[in-house]
Amino acid sequence: MLFSDPLGYFITFTVRNSWLHGDERGSYRKGGEFIPPSPDWIRMDLSNVKEPPLLLSPEQRTIVAATIEEVCAFRGWILYEQNVRTNHVHFVVAAKNVKPEKVMCDIKAMATRQLREMGLFPKDKKPWTKHGSTIYLFTEQALADARQYVREGQ
Repeated sequence: MLFSDPLGYFITFTVRNSWLHGDERGSYRKGGEFIPPSPDWIRMDLSNVKEPPLLLSPEQRTIVAATIEEVCAFRGWILYEQNVRTNHVHFVVAAKNVKPEKVMCDIKAMATRQLREMGLFPKDKKPWTKHGSTIYLFTEQALADARQYVREGQ
């Protein structure tokens, strides 16, 4: 079966050290491999953590949400839904001829910049995990399901 261009992307990234591999909610490795809850994974990840988990404050969450809207408007991307949580960010976006990794990187970079410029995040720290989840949405149903999850599945 041949697929056309995706209708959108469901993008998720987490706040640094707030959702470790093996967490009771499960997690994903780069490449999409699901990691079920595992105390061994958590121990391994904790051994590499140098800072305590970060949680976004209400003010930081508001800035990140506004930044997502601004970047999407500036780039001509269609933002369908977003939900900025204390320890992770979800959004559903359509971005023609752009890979979801580029969308995610642009959002993370600008959100970091905005948080730092407003004095809400230290310049010597990184707020986000290295990558995130980038799911291609090829059908109207997949797009609708992702939008509903972002709106109501939290």
